[in-house]
Amino acid sequence: MQTLSKRDVDSFRLQGYHIARGIFGPDEIARLRTGFAHIQELAARTDLCEEVLKGHGDVHVHLQPPEPLSGPAAVQYLRKVQWPSLIHPAFEEIRTNAKFPALLEPLIGTSLKQYINQINFKMPGSDIAFPWHQDIRPTPAFTDQSQHYVQTIIAVDEANTDNGCLHLVPGSHKLGDLKAKRYAAGQIEEHVDISTAVACEAAPGDVILFTSFTVHGSVPNTTDQPRRSYINGFVRADACTIGKWAFLDGKPVPVTSDHDYHALRPT
Repeated sequence: MQTLSKRDVDSFRLQGYHIARGIFGPDEIARLRTGFAHIQELAARTDLCEEVLKGHGDVHVHLQPPEPLSGPAAVQYLRKVQWPSLIHPAFEEIRTNAKFPALLEPLIGTSLKQYINQINFKMPGSDIAFPWHQDIRPTPAFTDQSQHYVQTIIAVDEANTDNGCLHLVPGSHKLGDLKAKRYAAGQIEEHVDISTAVACEAAPGDVILFTSFTVHGSVPNTTDQPRRSYINGFVRADACTIGKWAFLDGKPVPVTSDHDYHALRPT
């Protein structure tokens, strides 16, 4: 299984990000796509409770229509789902895949907790964007985020500038917490020259890694095909006091929740 070389680690520490190519194979990506298909069917339902739609529990099915919509018409405006591992086994299989601790060991070890488990959607015609921001985690629950937290994004579809791929600002992590309100217009630009941002074009199975301080964002998908991605944020277990376990000494730890989501799972 692939891991990061010293050169990769040095580049990650210097630039604030790294793209690991071809980590997950075609069968694993196909499996993830079955999970995404189930989520799209779920988003088309009209009986989703407010807890799920508002994110009051672990799972949050986030729809962002320009006007109130439900049912199949709302699927176009599906923005993200938090903790899909609690809904479909495909996401849990990849979340606990041994490729993650192998890849991340040089950065944060093999005993890992998770603060985020999320899938993002850029559906055709949705006009969904993710403005410039940092993925700062709550403090003091995390110790030295710049060294101990790694955000990972698996490309499930080809990601390019036409379909709104991720853009990152190299070196922006060195500025630390900019204390900007999330997605607030213009606040990041007061501190960072976003003209230096790079497009993180990726093929299905590639994994983009970056720090919680790295400035990033993306524009809408202008193609007629969806762009989907799977996000898992890992933290060195002894550097945080919150989060769900993912790996203990490299061995997977199944996801748990105090909430009952059986009605959202495949039958």
